[in-house]
Amino acid sequence: MVAALGGGRLIRLAYARPLVRPDLLAPATLGHLDDDAARAVASPPWPRIAVAAGRRPAAVLRALKRHAGDRLFAVQLMRPGRLAGFDLVAVPAHDRARADPRVVTTLGAPHPFDRATLDRARRDLPAAAAAVGPPYVTVLVGGPTRGVRFALGEVDRLAGAVDALARALGAGVLATTSRRSPPGTAARLAAGLGVPHHVHDVGTAAANPLRALLGVAARVVVTADSVSMLSEAAATGVPVHVHALAGRGGKFARLQSALAEAGIIQPWVVDAAPPPAPLDESARLARIIRRRLAS
Repeated sequence: MVAALGGGRLIRLAYARPLVRPDLLAPATLGHLDDDAARAVASPPWPRIAVAAGRRPAAVLRALKRHAGDRLFAVQLMRPGRLAGFDLVAVPAHDRARADPRVVTTLGAPHPFDRATLDRARRDLPAAAAAVGPPYVTVLVGGPTRGVRFALGEVDRLAGAVDALARALGAGVLATTSRRSPPGTAARLAAGLGVPHHVHDVGTAAANPLRALLGVAARVVVTADSVSMLSEAAATGVPVHVHALAGRGGKFARLQSALAEAGIIQPWVVDAAPPPAPLDESARLARIIRRRLAS
């Protein structure tokens, strides 16, 4: 989002104490920050635009808006609870935010990826991944959530589906697990793939090459447990396939339906049609912000 607005200063918030219900706090609340973070937020010069994401940073953005007043255009990403203190709130459509002039809906969750960023990341592809050889099917593996069951046996089913698709395409497989993936997921997935492959295990010390894996992808496969992973995959501009999991509905199902309607999610077939364009909601939000500032 910041990059789409032309750059800016990133303040990393350090919290001194937890917030149980940040959406109910008064607009001037900075007491949950450590001293350095509080000074960085509350000291002029004030930015023209400030962007926060999530409910804990939302309380900080409200405080910054109270200090800076109309000199600051306050942008909140993701639903903050209440709208007070913000000039614009960007909420994923699958979250079904209530209608308000300040609310703009987005297709998917906000993230820092766009096609240009992913293209630059291609040069960072690890040697072991590059050795697999293109074209690549990139696989993003999640894990259990409150509404999704994801046992290791599910990895075998995923491996079989991905292997069949890669064989039909004459492709290799690049995959990465997530912090929610059960222990042993990476090894189990690798064991189930017969095509050339490289599987990154986030449980190791090596940096996650996610951006590079998305940057080189000819297809992307995402397990049906993460709105964030699915939103990131949509930024590639290549066909995205969803590996269904038991128990996933609600907002994920709504997002999946919207992305399929947009031509981004495709059936698991060799001749899947490419999406009309990479999904870039950050650029669209940046245009909306500039228009509102100019009005």
